[in-house]
Amino acid sequence: MLTSMTAFSCDYPARPFIPDGATASKEELLAAKDDVQTYLQSVDEYLQCVELEEEAASAARDDLTSEQQEELNQSLNRKFDAANEEKEMVGEQFNQQVRAYNAERKKSD
Repeated sequence: MLTSMTAFSCDYPARPFIPDGATASKEELLAAKDDVQTYLQSVDEYLQCVELEEEAASAARDDLTSEQQEELNQSLNRKFDAANEEKEMVGEQFNQQVRAYNAERKKSD
């Protein structure tokens, strides 16, 4: 397996806290919305960093075989797929809590 020897530091962002929509206040959900949006943007920035890191690793090694280059490409694709799945999951978790919040408010009316 190849390892890159570059100066990049691509740190995956921490997941935001998403409060329970059934008990959260509107302000708590709005704050969580901001945190989720920041998280999604941070994941995109992470992916840009990873892509630059992989490109630099590939460029630094002009002796890569096609098999090694394919390994780098597959590694990058796995990272992108995992991060995008995570983004989708966090977005869906937030949306579930918004639906729970709205359902609780309907009961109160």
